[in-house]
Amino acid sequence: MKALLICLLTLPAFTADRNDWVLKSDKDGIHVYSRRSDCSRFNDTRVDLDLPGTVEQLAAILRDVDRYPDWVYSTRNTNIIQQVGRNEVVYYAVIGTPWPAEDRDYYADLKLNFNAADQSMTVLSVGLKNFRPEKKDFVRVPMSRACWTVRTESAHKIHLQYTLQIDPGGEVPAWILNHFSTRAPIETFSNLKKKLEDLNR
Repeated sequence: MKALLICLLTLPAFTADRNDWVLKSDKDGIHVYSRRSDCSRFNDTRVDLDLPGTVEQLAAILRDVDRYPDWVYSTRNTNIIQQVGRNEVVYYAVIGTPWPAEDRDYYADLKLNFNAADQSMTVLSVGLKNFRPEKKDFVRVPMSRACWTVRTESAHKIHLQYTLQIDPGGEVPAWILNHFSTRAPIETFSNLKKKLEDLNR
């Protein structure tokens, strides 16, 4: 627990200072990178891409937690547990995992922060392992931390850098870990890109 706390507290500096990302996929302008994690047996993931639309449009999609299964890869169910404020919620999610691994679930605190001066946004989603008791049908994700850094490029284009650190918990075959590390970000951000394209037609 102490090691995990240190990792979470030091991640912003860790993310900025290290530069050992390896490009794993480049499809339709979605660049997916990976590197060995200091906090998990599962590699860190980074995604860089341009998106059509505005910071406000992306913020509206992220606030709409109940619709995450429409675009977030392998997400089966999501719902808001606690509305902390307009730009902060605690939510619950169930993630489908291919057999023979068990499905995962997690609680997370999601907070959006805006900078009006340069029309940018930072979003932080941190897993809350002990927010509520574990459920017998799922493996609780013991650690997750996702950061969205969004900047405005023009009136109709934003740039997103997304980073994820996660420990999926339990026993997961290597092929499933590899599957999620490559397919999940491509499908998730392809779906997100399409949602924003539809909004801006």
